[in-house]
Amino acid sequence: MEGFAILRPLLHTAVQYLSVALVIILVIRLFSPPRGRYPSGSPMTRLNRFTDPIVLPIESMLPPGTSPAVAVVLAIFLVLMAGYFYLAIVDDLLIGVLGFLAGLLGGRPVAALGALLYAGVSLFTTIVIVRILFSWIRVGYYTGGALTRFIYDTTEPVLAIFRGLIPPIAGFDLSPILLFFLLSFVKNAIRGLLM
Repeated sequence: MEGFAILRPLLHTAVQYLSVALVIILVIRLFSPPRGRYPSGSPMTRLNRFTDPIVLPIESMLPPGTSPAVAVVLAIFLVLMAGYFYLAIVDDLLIGVLGFLAGLLGGRPVAALGALLYAGVSLFTTIVIVRILFSWIRVGYYTGGALTRFIYDTTEPVLAIFRGLIPPIAGFDLSPILLFFLLSFVKNAIRGLLM
């Protein structure tokens, strides 16, 4: 677990700096003049082009007539949440991988197996989160590439079970919430019993 102690602060610092940089750029966009009020080659045009992949999908989901500033504020919130979830996912994967190596090298096969299961559940949780994000930005099974199809094929059998337990409410699929609770319980059980 010494590798975890070295890698974790480096990853956290990198994600923090990246998140702060993106938030600053989005705040500048939030307080900048609307499109068309500056020349096409200006820094503001480049800033808008840089942030469009984050802001435009959010803007397309908002009701017509909503101020574009709302999309930028939501983008800031999503950048912060993505940084938080990314760090949590990386922590879980590092715990699993480094725990597996420590179990193997330390002659503790049960701990190695537990760490491998923990990393697998963490990876599946990550794939479910990516699927949810894809659905928010409207990347479908046929509109995405091979990675999108892999994510949908991997998660759909499990999500279909939970969708049968919790039907969509007002068009929102709440089945992942129950799945996240179960996966969190499974990870805690694995960590407590096997690692």
